[in-house]
Amino acid sequence: MSRISSILLGALLALTTIVLAHAQAAVTGAWKMSASAKDAPCTLTLVANPDVPDGGLAAVGDGCAAGLSGIGHWRTVGSSLELSSASGELIALLKPNGPSFSGTRIADGRKIALDR
Repeated sequence: MSRISSILLGALLALTTIVLAHAQAAVTGAWKMSASAKDAPCTLTLVANPDVPDGGLAAVGDGCAAGLSGIGHWRTVGSSLELSSASGELIALLKPNGPSFSGTRIADGRKIALDR
C-alpha cells in the first residue's frame, strides 16, 4: 500500500469514528416522550454504553404511559432509533424529525414522539 493510500485510509477511519461519536452524542441525554396528545409527556433518558457502539441504556421516568415504562435499551440503526425492553424485545421504532424523533410503538401502532 502506498503512503498516500495509507494516509487516506487513516483519515477515512478517523472521520468515520468522529461521525459515529457525534451521532451517538446527539441521541444521548434526557428527552420528553409522549405517546399521544392525551398523555402528558414523561422523561426518557438515553445513556451511552461503551460496550455497545451504537446504543446503550434507557431509563424511563415516572408517569409514562402503559407500554412505554418497559423501555430499557436503545440503539441507532442508520438514522433511526430503536427502543427495546431490557430483554431485547423491540418496543418502538422512531425516525428523525428535525431535532426530534417520531414513530410508532410496535405492539399497537400508537404514535410516539421524543422532543428535547
